[in-house]
Amino acid sequence: MLPAVIDALPQAPERCRAFLDDRRPPTPCLVIDLDTVRESHIRLAEALPEARMYYAVKANPAPEVIRLLARAGAGFDVAGREEIELCLAQGARPELISYGNTVKKARDIAYAYRAGVRRFTFDSAGDLANLAEHAPASTVSCRILVDSSGSQTPFGHKFGCHPDMAADLLVQAAALGLDPEGVAFHVGSQHLDPGAWDAGIAAAARVTRLVAERGVLLRGLNIGGGLPSRYVDNPPPLADYAAAIRASVERHFPVAPELAFEPGRAMVADAGLIRSEVVLVSRKSELDERRWVYLDIGRYGGMAETENEAIAYRLETAHDGTPDGPVVIAGPTCDGDDVLYQRTPYRLPMALQAGDHVDIMNTGAYTQSYSSVSFNGFPPLRTYFVGGEPDEVGEFAGRHVLGEFSGVSPELLDDAGFLCRSLERALSEAGATVCDMTYKRFEPQGVTVLALLSESHASIHSYPERGSVFVDVFTCGHRADPELAVNLLRDMLGASVARTSTIHRGQEDR
Repeated sequence: MLPAVIDALPQAPERCRAFLDDRRPPTPCLVIDLDTVRESHIRLAEALPEARMYYAVKANPAPEVIRLLARAGAGFDVAGREEIELCLAQGARPELISYGNTVKKARDIAYAYRAGVRRFTFDSAGDLANLAEHAPASTVSCRILVDSSGSQTPFGHKFGCHPDMAADLLVQAAALGLDPEGVAFHVGSQHLDPGAWDAGIAAAARVTRLVAERGVLLRGLNIGGGLPSRYVDNPPPLADYAAAIRASVERHFPVAPELAFEPGRAMVADAGLIRSEVVLVSRKSELDERRWVYLDIGRYGGMAETENEAIAYRLETAHDGTPDGPVVIAGPTCDGDDVLYQRTPYRLPMALQAGDHVDIMNTGAYTQSYSSVSFNGFPPLRTYFVGGEPDEVGEFAGRHVLGEFSGVSPELLDDAGFLCRSLERALSEAGATVCDMTYKRFEPQGVTVLALLSESHASIHSYPERGSVFVDVFTCGHRADPELAVNLLRDMLGASVARTSTIHRGQEDR
């Protein structure tokens, strides 16, 4: 099965592009291929079959991704109450949830325990005391500091404690009535060296020995995440990482511990493709041959991992293969730090111009979840999904998009016919099926328009005296795009100010 899975991975960009070319959603947007997520889960499980897998939810917390992995039997590494609620809502079993964040409030520990979570990670005496009080008898691991500087995105010293302190804390955990399972560590995200886990495994083995000498037997080892994805630099094969980790465990532990790992990027990065649009191509000086290429997505719209140019994404355009030249790549906001690549040597086609698309590859991890709510007025990164089984998509699950527009002509807002036609057109272009429409005119002015959809409903309520309008579009399933409908309506109304929010509602119909 493994060769077939590996062969299937490159198909994700083609499936995502087919969706983009067919639907033509507004840019920037992210498309996630759920079939590739499923294939990555199989690939990772086969690489380390002896290890329990906990997907790092922060990498991509989309309900569609969580639901698929829950059905596949994966566990989940969560950072707080909201991620616990998300996982439980999508069918995850609480015993397969690991509260891995070492920085947590006592009341969130108490909530997790009430929800059935019994696995926690800590790295301090204060957190340990809270666990003993609010999650009695739970299984705990102590995270140790390791050198993560060789990774593309190192963690510094925020998480973990010195191994000697970890030994003391694990002994104390047993005295407090908790179940000390073992040691946890993380080598940093996107590690290109398969041998990077050896020092952490060696330190964990030493802690295990120190604790055993004091009468507490540990049985587990959590090697964290760090497994890489493919960007400009291709990492070694996954099999090389698995072999190096397995050899290190055998070398340092006389008795093999129960392994756990927390893939995030390696699970979802290959499944994503961001389509962006060129806003502007310019030059700063006749003496500098580099062109500045400004995209409609930047560091605040989902490209946060370009900070310090840590992650260098592969870029593709319709002009690839034609003459190219060096470029600086920047985002659209009025922020001087919104520059993606200035030192990394990128070259893009000379024919590239405003309005062209630039596809950013392998962007399924740490993109949409990092995009800002509305920095400079830019909306969060829109996300669409392809693939997956129909019952995984869930026809009851849907998106509820709320919009508040202002700066609209009062005449348009008091024109019931115009509002009906505009709403029907926006919904139809967004893929919704309009079954019926009605409206009510109010005195002295204002109109409410209601649309009954096969997918659910939509409405407009106008305030001509304020030049404002409220829009509400709710669609179930994936056939219709409520965010696109709201954005199209905004453009039809000519709104100068728009605020939108998206709420994921419901879950699959079991």
